[in-house]
Amino acid sequence: MARPGSGLLVPMNRVGYPPQNLARVVVWEWLNEHGRWRPYSAAVCHHIENVLKGDARGSVVLGQVDAQLSPYIIDLQSMHQFRQDTGNRDGGRNPER
Repeated sequence: MARPGSGLLVPMNRVGYPPQNLARVVVWEWLNEHGRWRPYSAAVCHHIENVLKGDARGSVVLGQVDAQLSPYIIDLQSMHQFRQDTGNRDGGRNPER
């Protein structure tokens, strides 16, 4: 799922195509209790992407990268974040690519 209204601004060369050396960055976000999307850190985003490459139907243990996120797991199949100690489902989503 992609967040409505999100977009990517890419500088174009004279022919109208993005330059070949432009790096792409994936940003994963979570939905807070106020209904606002908040980005994970770059390290967490990188970890999620690495796990996703290995098993797109598995899960991501966020505490492996950030100790403050140790109670959280992302189920990649449902694209939801779960808090292990309470069992609550929090917002989670696949970013626009």
